[in-house]
Amino acid sequence: MQIQINSSYQHIVNEIVNYTDLPAADVEHRLWMEILEMGWNVKEDAKRFGITPHVYNDKMETLYKEGYGLIFETILYWARPERQDWIKKALDRINLYTKLNNIPPEKVSILMLGDGGGSDSLYLINNGFKVNYFDIPGSKTYDFAIKRFEKHGVLGKQVQLITDYNQCLKSEYDIVLSFEVLEHLTDPLQAIKDINSMLKLGGLALITEGFGVVADYHPTHLQSNLKYSHKTAFLFLKNKMRLSWYSKHSLFKPMEFNKIEGESILDLLKLWTDINVIRVYFYPKICATKALLKKIFTFPKIVMKLFTNPSTYASAK
Repeated sequence: MQIQINSSYQHIVNEIVNYTDLPAADVEHRLWMEILEMGWNVKEDAKRFGITPHVYNDKMETLYKEGYGLIFETILYWARPERQDWIKKALDRINLYTKLNNIPPEKVSILMLGDGGGSDSLYLINNGFKVNYFDIPGSKTYDFAIKRFEKHGVLGKQVQLITDYNQCLKSEYDIVLSFEVLEHLTDPLQAIKDINSMLKLGGLALITEGFGVVADYHPTHLQSNLKYSHKTAFLFLKNKMRLSWYSKHSLFKPMEFNKIEGESILDLLKLWTDINVIRVYFYPKICATKALLKKIFTFPKIVMKLFTNPSTYASAK
């Protein structure tokens, strides 16, 4: 039996009502506001819990545990075709991995790292896989996912819950899938090292990140991680995971990294000769240079205008 996942507005409303203690009218309002303005619910949670946007502290930790906003944001976003394309492409890569390694789908060990409401987990289950699910234990989002899994009869069967993060760090997984998680973490470099520790040699990490999206509608994306934007492939290679494939349709969403014994000059050379990797790596530097040049070449014009137009000079004073 196929599990229905987020197929319509009413279906999403019903799931949130059924798997939370929120009243139906409140859910309908909050979901409609999320449709009108992406990130509305998390922004409201940010006000409620008094967080400083883009700065991790105790208040933001409380938001993650007690807020409902991420349920609305992630469940609705998953329903969009461009977001579903990420997991469809990941499925293609997982299927290729099973074929090349001659492993039946139900024998592939998959860790869903930060799957929130569990939509990606359910999608893979619909395609014959079993998964281990990890998110923030005890959070509203985690509880929502558990109830979804229970309702569909997959909890303890096709889905196993991981409550102790350290259980993951035993090099037991063929696949680690983590979409839009790293930008929320206080130490994403350690998280990348941990992903290496989760994977078997030759295993795959399927990753997306939003390091560069530090915006009003994502108050939980950390400013401290902005420096990692456009460097993901190099960060993974330093931790013995080679960029082996990435989506070109929605660029780098997702990326695939293959766990290797050690990085080589050839691996680094491949990155430096990949036009897309290099283009995004240098993009912030190019933007900064253009802005600087614009200031340099605009300044003489302003000076000349001040000297040639007395009224401008007077107003400037």
